[in-house]
Amino acid sequence: MSALQKYPRISDMVMPAARRLPAFVHAYLAAGTGQGQAMARNEAAYADIHLMPRFLRGRVTPDTHCSVFGKTYSAPFGVSPIGLQSLIWPGAEKILCRAAAEAGIPYTLSTVAGEDVETIGPISDGHGWFQLYAPNDHGVMRDLLARAKKAGFTTLVLTADVPGPSRREDMRLAGAPIGSRNPMSITPRVFWQCITHPAWSFAVLANGGKFRFKNLEPYSSASALANITDYIGSQLNGSLTWDYLDEIRKVWKGPMVLKGLLHDEDIDRAVGAGMDGLVLSNHGGRQLDAIPPSIHRLADIRARLGDDYTLMVDSGVRSGLDIARAIACGADFVLLGRAFMFGVAALGSQGGNHVVSVLRDELENTMVQLGIENLTELRKVQSR
Repeated sequence: MSALQKYPRISDMVMPAARRLPAFVHAYLAAGTGQGQAMARNEAAYADIHLMPRFLRGRVTPDTHCSVFGKTYSAPFGVSPIGLQSLIWPGAEKILCRAAAEAGIPYTLSTVAGEDVETIGPISDGHGWFQLYAPNDHGVMRDLLARAKKAGFTTLVLTADVPGPSRREDMRLAGAPIGSRNPMSITPRVFWQCITHPAWSFAVLANGGKFRFKNLEPYSSASALANITDYIGSQLNGSLTWDYLDEIRKVWKGPMVLKGLLHDEDIDRAVGAGMDGLVLSNHGGRQLDAIPPSIHRLADIRARLGDDYTLMVDSGVRSGLDIARAIACGADFVLLGRAFMFGVAALGSQGGNHVVSVLRDELENTMVQLGIENLTELRKVQSR
């Protein structure tokens, strides 16, 4: 049985992923914060968007190609930055970057990923974006960006929506070492979860046996993971300000996107500060349980900024149909995080390619059912 027959939807990979992951790892991937209401609202918001088809238009052959910042991609979606990606599934950065490069879509590497820009940049084949959590040390910021540019990353995604750690209560309930200096502290409970999930544990061993923050290791004087974690906490929490944003804009010579803004005044100020695009995001419901779904802000912000400004969206996207919904509501491009990681956790090295295949097939089929041939027509589809 092929993967497409066995797992024809992203949702079909959620339970297999849960079975293969230790509970503390699965909670990091799948849970939000608080009661999980923001995360639930994200998905419900997409489910409530209806698209009006047009019929009697003959056979439709969909074209999903799109252009973002002067570069053409094969589809209007890409991989969101995901922190601690190799904790969820060892080697996930390489798996997803290769899948994205083969598919002709962007892959976004997180500052706090398990692989570094020097490794991922060449694999991305010109499709790599780099996500920055602005370090307090501005010299580190400049060096990180210089490394990313040298490694071939084309677009900078600057995250604004993590002013500090969230509580992540479900992770605590699952036994994750929240508050520990080491995100891989081996408590008896964590040890039991690891040995009872051998696929994940063997993947960890095959990937070197420990999790590393390779992008940031050069800037920490300590080699121990616990001390590097302390260093990261001292550098990345609440560091981004408008003045710092201006400095980063001067340093990065290329397309620069700000991710996580939803408030009108913040939107206006970001555009005035020279951002080439925005990613409307509520961080997947992982930071504030009272935050509105990012898709609910899209139409108003599109009207505010006009048709020519690059607007992207993430948070709650779980299918090619959701991608179509986002574009019909005004998005130029869509980013997905959990959807890709469910695939990798469920299917390992084949997970990235399979998720791309599912999303592309769903998007193309949605366009056929709507009677439209390209994304320009999709943007004009009546939605409510």
